[in-house]
Amino acid sequence: MARSSATWQPGQSGNPNGRPPKAKCLTDLLRKKLAEKGPDGKQNIEIITEKVIHLARMGERWAAELIYDRLEGKPAQAVQLSGDDKGPPVRITYVDGNKEAE
Repeated sequence: MARSSATWQPGQSGNPNGRPPKAKCLTDLLRKKLAEKGPDGKQNIEIITEKVIHLARMGERWAAELIYDRLEGKPAQAVQLSGDDKGPPVRITYVDGNKEAE
């Protein structure tokens, strides 16, 4: 394979400006804003957490569900799979390490 004439000299960078900055994602922006402190000295995350707990205590179902989902994990959801009526049934194989079960 022949070398291209665009080879770099020793000590010369192929990317002199460096890697372009990574685009900020919503999660990064939210974490930054939640860490900021308000006029009372509390972080936004603390204020929001207190509000969610207060709403759950007042009977707001979504707030209670949010707390349980974050602490205990979301409950397992049933999934029903079915094959084509004309073809064979759907077969699912669960593989865990060296064990195999159907």
